[in-house]
Amino acid sequence: MNLHRTLLKNAAFAVKGIMLIVSVGVCGIAQAESGMINVQGSGAIEVTPNAYTVTFVIEQEGETVSKLNTQLASDLRKVVEFLLSQGVAQKNIQSMQVRLNPRYINSPQGRVQDGFTLSRDVVMTSTNLSTYDRVLDGVLKRGVDRIQQFNFIALNEQNVYEVALVAAIQDAKRRAQLVAKELGVEVGEVVAISESGGNMPIPVMRAEAFAKDMSMSLPGQQRVEARVSVSFKIVQ
Repeated sequence: MNLHRTLLKNAAFAVKGIMLIVSVGVCGIAQAESGMINVQGSGAIEVTPNAYTVTFVIEQEGETVSKLNTQLASDLRKVVEFLLSQGVAQKNIQSMQVRLNPRYINSPQGRVQDGFTLSRDVVMTSTNLSTYDRVLDGVLKRGVDRIQQFNFIALNEQNVYEVALVAAIQDAKRRAQLVAKELGVEVGEVVAISESGGNMPIPVMRAEAFAKDMSMSLPGQQRVEARVSVSFKIVQ
């Protein structure tokens, strides 16, 4: 009886082993039939910036919101008038972002509210690269609290990026053809494609420190990059 049970158990294990081998074999065939080549391509274009953009932040702190708003509006008017006097076009000055936050201080009773902080962002763009230092100095004297961001830019950057993107796609196609040639297969139709790219952020700092740090900066050239990931179907 024990011998009979042992034989049945071994037979069951054998059947399971056969089923497992068949399952793995079928999976392997399916992968071969739907094989793909996955590659990444990149393209880069060097451009010389022809403009700069900067975000100023004007802040006021106090007890009454209406009074803060009046003071902030006065500072904003001085800043805008100065920018216009420096040749910045009115259409290139934006000041829509407004934030109102409660202000807290530490006291013997703990952390308590002590009025409000009202702030407004001013974003401007100028094509006169030689004036950015004078512009920074001027807005600092007219109520600007800090510089949120500063970038040298190319106004035609979108067109340049599109050229870099085409180069990235061509690079991906060339890589796929190289891989296919070594494998003895051909590149088929595109199954999937994704695009990626981006710029390095500028850290936030106080306006005075930012102006000092930028005193010896030159725009030089910027590298506009595009990257793509592409999946091609393999033609056997």
